[in-house]
Amino acid sequence: MNAEPSSEHQRLLGLAPWLAHPQSIRTIFFDVGFTLLRPHPSLIEVVQGVAARAGFTIPLEDLRARYPVASQTITGSHHITGATWADNATITATWRTYFTALLAPSIPDVERLDDCVTDALVEFDRHVTWQPYPDVLPALARLQAHYTLGIISDWGIGLGQILRGHDLHQFFTVQIVSATSRRAKPDPALFAEALRRGDALGDYTVYVGDTYVQDILGARSVGIHPILIDRRARLDPQAVDCPVIHTLDDLLRLLEVE
Repeated sequence: MNAEPSSEHQRLLGLAPWLAHPQSIRTIFFDVGFTLLRPHPSLIEVVQGVAARAGFTIPLEDLRARYPVASQTITGSHHITGATWADNATITATWRTYFTALLAPSIPDVERLDDCVTDALVEFDRHVTWQPYPDVLPALARLQAHYTLGIISDWGIGLGQILRGHDLHQFFTVQIVSATSRRAKPDPALFAEALRRGDALGDYTVYVGDTYVQDILGARSVGIHPILIDRRARLDPQAVDCPVIHTLDDLLRLLEVE
């Protein structure tokens, strides 16, 4: 006799009826930053290292204190509308403003500050500055055997070399990067481009990303089934109107991948 579905399973089916037939999924797209990759060892530690090599000792607690204000550069209204991330020059300028906010209080000399910010930009284009989460490579290898895989990422033109540096490019048939597509999340045209290039239909496609407005709403706008990945377990899954996972192992379980 089959066991009765758990209340959690029933809740998920209410949010995502396609989970009743996960075998219908043919294509999976992923966000990249904080979904597949993270800065290593952490974003502010990388910035601290850049400053140290330039001769400036900045305590981590100082960088942490500046982080909320600096982050408004990334998470502010321009990001919500996608205006920032659809142009590589604007992406670079945004990151320059971000790193300046982190470093300026500790580097009063304007020229040396500018040099240090430039060094930070270069550092974050190096693949060694980014690290795949431990579950990523094993999960992608298993998923590739069953699905067409791709990425949809708000990133600059340097993303390709970062993916190649970690041998991640081999998994993705489709790579949609905002800087080269000239569109950014949550623009439906960006997600529609992914469907076209993947020869995919939204009804048979899943998208995994870590932000609600850019990822979840963007995917939904073209009929793709969204899944929110919350790697730091900061959200209450009961308060989110789509499936929430914490690792790609959870994705394998949702899709019933053997």
